[in-house]
Amino acid sequence: MEAKESIVKLIKALLEIERPAPRLLLIDYMMGRRSRQIEEYKLSDYETFGIGETHDEDFWSTIIDAAYEGGLLKQIATQNNELTPTPAGKKFAKKPSSFTIPDDESITETESDDPEIDSLLEQAQHDRSAAVQIASPHAKQQIKLITAIDRHIALDSFAESEGLGLDEVLDDLEMLAEQKRRLDITYFTDEVLGQECMDELLDYFQNAKSDDLNAAMEEYGDIYQEEEIRLARVVFRMNGIQ
Repeated sequence: MEAKESIVKLIKALLEIERPAPRLLLIDYMMGRRSRQIEEYKLSDYETFGIGETHDEDFWSTIIDAAYEGGLLKQIATQNNELTPTPAGKKFAKKPSSFTIPDDESITETESDDPEIDSLLEQAQHDRSAAVQIASPHAKQQIKLITAIDRHIALDSFAESEGLGLDEVLDDLEMLAEQKRRLDITYFTDEVLGQECMDELLDYFQNAKSDDLNAAMEEYGDIYQEEEIRLARVVFRMNGIQ
């Protein structure tokens, strides 16, 4: 699929609103959906609002993935992992060239007809790989997980929908925590553990010599399940309580 025009629309939208945007907000903006955040930031007043309304959510999610993996967008390590154009993305919007997404939606190395853009793309892809360090087999799954968290989808429901176990979702969450991602999963932990239990576990991790899982299991394994302790440890790591 030739994605040049769609990626240009995406980048121009981000440039017009002049602020990094979480994935879900960006999809709503492209589709012209008046969400709470859209109204809060008065984004529906912008010229590019709804510029991609002829396409659905899955389409724009794919375009965002392609632009990110192609080095045209970068992710800022905030609670919602907001997206913003890279220097290569800004140049691409001014002087676009062919950008093809294979039918299987796997993103390969991107090349353009402009050597300067190619150089910027190569640098952006290198920087992103070094900073994010997400192995390619897991990248798309982690992006789906981040989107689910943005939507406050229960993690066990997300796991079931993806044919995964909750332990596998926790593996991805722990990897994201190691990458200093700040994601708010308390909407889920409050449901499965409750505030009092979470406070107890967070207090333990805050005062323990380390957040070693085995040590935590020795201390609380007769009270909490391993998955519950891992959830609390993810919240502890992502909140930077250390």
